Amino acid sequence: MSARISPLPRPMAWPVSSDIKTSLLCWGGFMVLLSCYCALFQIVVERTPADLGGSFSHVFKNWGVWLLTTPVLFAALRKYSTKWHDRAVEFVAFVAIVVFLSTAVPVAVDLLTNARDAASSLMIFLPRYVAAVGIVYLVWHAFLRDRRSSIETVETPPPPMIEATPDEPVVHEAVAPEPPATLLVSKGAHQCLIQISRIECVSAAGNYVEIIERGQRYLMRATLKQLEDELPAGEFIRIHRSHLVRRDEIDLIKSQPSGNGTVQLRGGHVLPMSKKHKQALQRFRHAD
Repeated sequence: MSARISPLPRPMAWPVSSDIKTSLLCWGGFMVLLSCYCALFQIVVERTPADLGGSFSHVFKNWGVWLLTTPVLFAALRKYSTKWHDRAVEFVAFVAIVVFLSTAVPVAVDLLTNARDAASSLMIFLPRYVAAVGIVYLVWHAFLRDRRSSIETVETPPPPMIEATPDEPVVHEAVAPEPPATLLVSKGAHQCLIQISRIECVSAAGNYVEIIERGQRYLMRATLKQLEDELPAGEFIRIHRSHLVRRDEIDLIKSQPSGNGTVQLRGGHVLPMSKKHKQALQRFRHAD
C-alpha cells in the first residue's frame, strides 16, 4: 500500500537573512570589481605599483555603508509594495532619510581625515547615493520581489479502505482532509501560531503575505493564491488581486464612479476594491 504525496508550503523563514545575503553578494562583488579597476588604473595610467589593499579601502569608504542600507531599503520596498496608492509620500520620506543618513557616513569620514570639506563631499556622494537607490530597487525587483516560495512534499497516510464481502468489490473511500485551524507565521524574528478564525485580512507583500489578526501584523512565506487555497472556503473573499478579507469582518463598502472602491473592516482597516472583484462580492451578498 503506497502513501500519497501532497505538496505543502515550506515553513516560513524571516526574509532578513535573504536580504543581507543579496546585499553582500551584489555590493561585495561591485566593490571587488571597482578595486581591481583602481589597481589597473594605477598600473596602466599612473604607471605605479598596484595597491589593491589601498584601492579596496578607498572603495569601501565610499560604498561600504550600502551593505547595511540595502537590507533596510529591501524591507521598506517589501512593506510598501502593495500600498503605493495611499503611502507613497511616507515611502519617499523614508527613502530620503535613509539616503541622507547614508551620505552622512562618507562625509563624516572625509571631515575626520581632512580629505575634503563637507560641502564638497556632499556634492560628490549625494548624487551617487540617489542613483544607488534606483539600483537597489532594480535588484529587489529582479531577484526578490517575484521569487516563489519553495514547495516541499510530505508523506501522508493513505485513505482508509473499507472491508468488502467476498461477493462485493473492494471500495476505497477518500476522506477529505480537514482545513487547518492555525497558521505558522513570523512576528519579528520569532515564529508563532495564530488562529485562522481570528484573521481579519490578508495582503500580498512580494514573496510573502501580510496577515492581520486582531490588529497584529504577521508575515508568512507564501503566495496569496496558495494561502487562499488553504483557508476555509466561503469564509474569505478576494476584493483585489492583492487582498483577501474575512466576509464577517466587512463593515462598509464604498464604490467609486469608475467601478472600483474601498472596503472598510470592523477593525478600522481600509483596503482597495477592484471593479472585477466587486462583482464577486455582490454575488456573495445575494447568496446571504
